[in-house]
Amino acid sequence: MEAKDVKVDLEELKEFKRKNAEERLWFIDYWVKYMKSHTDEEWSAQQKILIDSQMKNVRELAKRNRQK
Repeated sequence: MEAKDVKVDLEELKEFKRKNAEERLWFIDYWVKYMKSHTDEEWSAQQKILIDSQMKNVRELAKRNRQK
């Protein structure tokens, strides 16, 4: 398939961009409200859970790759 064969619906693309921008603005509002309504300690504890789980996943992936 070549670029000239690709059909783009510009109205569909505009609608996608509009919805995407709307979702981003919603998320910003949501996050601001979240930060204002939760303590730093609560935030830190949640971040620790996230970071620890990511580190665990990386270690497990590295371990599996070494076994191959």
